[in-house]
Amino acid sequence: MTEQTRYTRTPDVLYRMSQMGRILIVAIMVATLPACLPTGKQSVNTELFKDKEDLKTRTSSLKPGMSKDKAFEALGISIEKFERMSLEDVQTSIYGYSQVTGTPEQLEKFRKKLMTYEGYALPYRSISRKSSLGFGTMKVHKKGPDLRIVLIFEKDRLLRAAVEGSEQMNSTEDQYLWGSLISKGIGLAF
Repeated sequence: MTEQTRYTRTPDVLYRMSQMGRILIVAIMVATLPACLPTGKQSVNTELFKDKEDLKTRTSSLKPGMSKDKAFEALGISIEKFERMSLEDVQTSIYGYSQVTGTPEQLEKFRKKLMTYEGYALPYRSISRKSSLGFGTMKVHKKGPDLRIVLIFEKDRLLRAAVEGSEQMNSTEDQYLWGSLISKGIGLAF
């Protein structure tokens, strides 16, 4: 073999090795794509309760007619931790999504009655997230309780205390990779 032949084959061998390296990297990526990875946990007000059963037990100890101060004292949580509910949220919590109908006088009487209500809500979430990669998308599986305590008062007396929401949320959603890559990339940059 001449000196010139040996040098002309060297770039060909290097090219083939780089192609094999790329194929190996792609094969490893494809093999790991379906892996399910924990991607975080969303915890909201979990420090206020031992668990969701503690939340339900404390809420069930509240009795209609209790004063506002006594109700928050019985829960062991200050009123500042709660969100003030809109009048629409209060109406939905008490009456559901039913449509209110009647004469103008009846509707005005209902509105005045509703104006005497005051609502407070405290969200409680302990949702774990696991993700698996697909082609261009990421499947995000969310699992855990997504609840809120709702307290409705009428003239500073407890009218209704309830725990609303999903005790065991179990949902899967597709997210496009570009959105999460961009948001995480921008977040890391700043």
